[in-house]
Amino acid sequence: MNAINISSLFAYPLKSCRAQSLQEGQILFGGLAGDRTYAVIDDTGQMLTAREHPELLTIEAVILDENICFSRAGDSITVPRNVESSSRRLGVLFGQPVGGSEMGDITRNWMSNHLAVSCNVVEISKTFMRQMEAQSQSITYTDAAPILLTSEASLRDLNNRMTLPVGMNRFRPNIVVTGGEAFEEDDWKSLKIGTCEFEVSHHCPRCILTTIDPSHPEKGTSKEPLKTLSTFRKSGNEVNFGVYLIPKKLGIIRLNDVVIPEL
Repeated sequence: MNAINISSLFAYPLKSCRAQSLQEGQILFGGLAGDRTYAVIDDTGQMLTAREHPELLTIEAVILDENICFSRAGDSITVPRNVESSSRRLGVLFGQPVGGSEMGDITRNWMSNHLAVSCNVVEISKTFMRQMEAQSQSITYTDAAPILLTSEASLRDLNNRMTLPVGMNRFRPNIVVTGGEAFEEDDWKSLKIGTCEFEVSHHCPRCILTTIDPSHPEKGTSKEPLKTLSTFRKSGNEVNFGVYLIPKKLGIIRLNDVVIPEL
């Protein structure tokens, strides 16, 4: 069996924002530290994602100790984090109730200007951690589970079936692995990385967001890679790529760490 290693690590501090490449990451029960702990909410209480506002993909959010910096097109603001004492805001994400602590007017004005819609940013806290469906597992503003893992071998297999290849950034993973066979992650039950241990929760069903090139979101949606994925990765009404992980033993994971799956 070929050795499997971590080739990339990513966090997305603001839901739907540009990926932050990491050398190492702290694993918490809720996921990778700093991942999707902020989200944009409009005045109706709807959480906004790049599905409806692809320009979110061009916003960079960087956590700097007690502050967070938002930037886009040369325009940036740096504002305090940990705003639990501020106004609490309830909203809806994928039809489910969710909430957070509102950032201040500086953030509201900046984000509203860049997204051309009246909105603000909310920060998650223990009070607002969500629950995975059918499991007593806490998650942040991530779609469905704490951590998403994808495989370079699986992406190569997909790209070999397409006229124009796509990058891994279409799938917005936290952990990318190299080595092993294409889609062997489908059969993993659990895995170990360094001192950390994970349970494989379920396959990740892909949505229209994968059809937006994060490098050129202004081009809008296309048919790929969902069209090709649906020819060989469809299960019921879902088209799958990648697997969701639930942390069971915490610690630090790093680039090039060995991944030891268990079937």
